Amino acid sequence: MSEYQFNHEDVLKWISAAKKVVTEAGELIKTNLGKAANLQDKGENISEGHASSVLTETDLAVEKLIRDSLQAQFNDHEFIGEEGGESQNGQIQVFNNNPTWIIDPIDGTMNFVHGNPLVCTSVGLAVNRRIVAGIVNCPVINHMYTAIKGHGAFLNETKLLKTSNRKSIKESMILLEMPTGANDTKKGVALSNMTMFMEQAHAVRCPGPAATDIAWIGAASADAFVHMGIHCWDMAAGALIVTEAGGSCLHTDGSEFNLMGRQIVAAASEELAREIVSKINIYKVNSEFVDHCPL
Repeated sequence: MSEYQFNHEDVLKWISAAKKVVTEAGELIKTNLGKAANLQDKGENISEGHASSVLTETDLAVEKLIRDSLQAQFNDHEFIGEEGGESQNGQIQVFNNNPTWIIDPIDGTMNFVHGNPLVCTSVGLAVNRRIVAGIVNCPVINHMYTAIKGHGAFLNETKLLKTSNRKSIKESMILLEMPTGANDTKKGVALSNMTMFMEQAHAVRCPGPAATDIAWIGAASADAFVHMGIHCWDMAAGALIVTEAGGSCLHTDGSEFNLMGRQIVAAASEELAREIVSKINIYKVNSEFVDHCPL
């Protein structure tokens, strides 16, 4: 497979178009926040927890808006989305070298249906199967986190992001996902890790949207995030934001971060990431794509 040829100016053009449509999508999210009448059930991923099975009409509308806009402007671009059907039987079917938009239209859908303002849209852009740019937009609180590979991470396009650089669990705020409704094994692992962090960390929080949680590590709004069973569309933008802000992303077993690996430890420093890896229990899940896809 030949590499896709592009330059920094191309990335700037692509991400500028994405920011525009993601901002438009944010207005749709704000308009429909808390309208639980739109609630549907995917009927899948039940063992992963309630949040994995929730779908609303707004999820579908936001993803369609973003896809249609970007496809109209860049006809050789590809898409991987939470609601787009690219994942079958737990695996991504196509991930080639063309520019590929990896989209979670509403991350924090459970927050969304309950009227909680902490929701976001996550859009990562991969070229040659490497993330080159990302956006995490939290429209209700007016926070848009962005990053371009090699050019830093920003909040609302002006504030340069740097992690807290904290290096130990004892001085850190740790963010986790509590998998309500998941299978007993996954719940047991989550509870054991929560207990460990409650004993050792400075603070523990479970805000909800994984993409926001990850972006917050880059923004020094928290110090580490741990998740097992996460998806590529939750991580693509946030992982780049963290690394561009000076942080570290690893697989939960301590190996190199894999975009398709469904595991992440995102931390303010590599030292903190390594300490977390040494102490957590792991819930194992299958990768989403046959090949390893590092940052």
